Amino acid sequence: MKIFLVRHGFTQSNRARTESFEDTKTNKSGFNVLVNTRRTLEKYNIDRVYTSELKDATQTAQMLGFHDYESDPRLNELDFGDYSGQLLEEIQDHYQGVLDDEDDIFNVKYPGEESRNDLIKRVGEFLDELVEKDEDALCISHGLAIKSALFWILKDRSDWDSFWIENGSVTILEINDGKRLIKGVNII
Repeated sequence: MKIFLVRHGFTQSNRARTESFEDTKTNKSGFNVLVNTRRTLEKYNIDRVYTSELKDATQTAQMLGFHDYESDPRLNELDFGDYSGQLLEEIQDHYQGVLDDEDDIFNVKYPGEESRNDLIKRVGEFLDELVEKDEDALCISHGLAIKSALFWILKDRSDWDSFWIENGSVTILEINDGKRLIKGVNII
């Protein structure tokens, strides 16, 4: 089986470089990138489509021509809590030094919300359910959520910063006989 993970189209939050859990819409340049994404996905058989609950993901599904989809909160972006809508640099200023501690970075919880480990666990539980269903699935989600999906396979979290997930890109995971494989990242 294959799991296709697509990061939503480019949004105003992406343009402003803010971290956001709020509903943001895909902007015009986001539509343009998705033309290539759609062509890439046409090569594959997709049994079912899932999206996060956020507007940029559901809009992306529709722009890709998928109108029959199921929204699942486990595909939502990391919840930054009180820091939602702030620049990454502003968030780092609030956590002065804490985000630089690689031993603890996966356990740092944003104000009252979740940590990277929480996100990896949430996304992993969703992917485990997909494997049980044994269907080729398209999942439209967000940068950190898709990165977390890679760490459902990879165990060395020191590689976290080795990946960047582009807007509109396709990441392909393949599962055969219980073996998990990353087939491609950032395919556009």
